[in-house]
This record gives sequence, C-alpha cells and structure tokens, in this order.
Amino acid sequence: MAVNRLTSISLLLLYLISFTEFREVLRLPLLVEHYYEHKGQVAEMSFLDFLVMHYETDVPHDDTDMSLPFKDCGHSLNISLAATPTQRIALHSLQEVYTLTYTFFYLQHEPKLLAANIFQPPKL
Repeated sequence: MAVNRLTSISLLLLYLISFTEFREVLRLPLLVEHYYEHKGQVAEMSFLDFLVMHYETDVPHDDTDMSLPFKDCGHSLNISLAATPTQRIALHSLQEVYTLTYTFFYLQHEPKLLAANIFQPPKL
C-alpha cells in the first residue's frame, strides 16, 4: 500500500515538474535569497517594492534577475475546466401524449382479383 502511494506521488510530482509551471515553485528560494540581498543594500525596501522592481519591467538590473521564478517569458497558462451541473436531474415517468392506432388495410377489405378467370388449371 505504501509503495503504491509513494509511486503515485512520485509520478504526480514528475508530471507537475515536467509539463506544468510547477517547476517555478522550486525556484522560490532564489527569490527569497535575492530579496534579502536587496534588503541588505536598501533597508527600507518592502517585499512588494522588490516584486514591483523585478516583475514590472523585463529589464534586468543584475545577472540573477532572469533566473527568478516566473521571470522568463516561455510560460503559458493552460486551464482545463470541467463544469458539472449542480442540480440533480430527475427523470419523471413518461406520460402518454398520444395513442397510436394502427390501421391494417389487408384486414379491412379483400383484394379483388380482376383477372381471376385467367388463372385456371390446364384442361385436358
């Protein structure tokens, strides 16, 4: 049971890191480290000021700016949604809207063979 769970979590993380932008989360420690570098230079800089300075423009001010998470422009956002109805759909019993009447013409009248006299057995 534990092996299945570990395998499932490993495959999920492999998928998230490979095919989604989850790999950018792995670069968050670099963002924090870079913030503390700027905080050491300018003591009154807030984290919001730091984010505005680095993410408002694409112009880097040092070598580590382009390695920050979500900084390079090769990212795309793909969202897949599946909308399911919130109400239950109840199927009521079908009511008879109309009644079918079948008319069989072969029971109402017998076909008259006009050529009945032609088809007779051969005479000797």
